[in-house]
Amino acid sequence: MIEVLLIDDDVELAETMAEVLREYSIELHAAHTSEEGFRMLGERDFDIVLLDVMLQQLNGFEVCRKIRYSNAHYKDVSIIMLTARSDLTDMVVGLETGADDYVTKPFEPRELVARINAVTRRLRQESDIALEPQANTAAAQDDQRVLMMDDQTLLIDMQRARIEVNGTRLSITSMEFELVSALAETPGEIMSRDALLSKIHGVDVIYTRSIDALIYRLRKKMKDAGAKTDFIRTIRGRGYSIVGRVVE
Repeated sequence: MIEVLLIDDDVELAETMAEVLREYSIELHAAHTSEEGFRMLGERDFDIVLLDVMLQQLNGFEVCRKIRYSNAHYKDVSIIMLTARSDLTDMVVGLETGADDYVTKPFEPRELVARINAVTRRLRQESDIALEPQANTAAAQDDQRVLMMDDQTLLIDMQRARIEVNGTRLSITSMEFELVSALAETPGEIMSRDALLSKIHGVDVIYTRSIDALIYRLRKKMKDAGAKTDFIRTIRGRGYSIVGRVVE
């Protein structure tokens, strides 16, 4: 069962969504103010936060930013923004403040379910791997990329959706992992923002500015984990590249 917290002041919407999502093995818990949402986040673990942009106290962008930049256990929870407006700026700001995805109201239940499943894919992969016998070590190693620069090591484990810096595992969101794994497919190759977004979300996504925010978050997490080398390089006017000597 996927545990989801909805932070939205629309009580009727919460009741309707709870009934529909339960049919897809998704348990919905509702908070109708930002204060109540933070209280519930502190009390239990959720797989996803569905966050309405138009909250009355703190707006959804401010709530998203507070979650991402907190030191609480929930800071890396996957976040899907809900917005009644299809304004491009709203969508970009949501992604830049740390959201993993967005859904525009009104939405079809199957669309929301698809988004929830997409951003929880990393969590499902980790759970599946943890239950498997350790007989496929060679296959697992084939799905790893290990990069070295100076005396620094970056490991990207495609199968387990895991990133390590010098042996320290990073706490990352699903979108952050997808970005790193896209870059790691061809180390040293420059990828434009458009190319990266098509890898992460699909060809219909055009919000290229959100890539810069993801890169900033990843660099900070790598630095906090002890990295002295910047493995992700910015190539002005062209995009980004992941660098280092590939270890076979």
